Amino acid sequence: MATCPRCKGHLTDSHKCPRRPLFVATEVILAGLAGGFAALLLVALIDPHGRLSNVDGGAVIVGALGAIGLDRYFRR
Repeated sequence: MATCPRCKGHLTDSHKCPRRPLFVATEVILAGLAGGFAALLLVALIDPHGRLSNVDGGAVIVGALGAIGLDRYFRR
């Protein structure tokens, strides 16, 4: 069977080369940054007086992980 010159996988009619690791890492980082910023913005909108200062870091982490998870789920 023929092999793909780019990824060395089996070359069939439905062959698609896997994404490059650098491109995937960039997607994950950008999704995490966007999710973290959106979560921080949401906390700022809900609490305009800044009383929930301990929640900010947790919101950023949860938002980033949630965005990365959603990005990976929808890009299967």
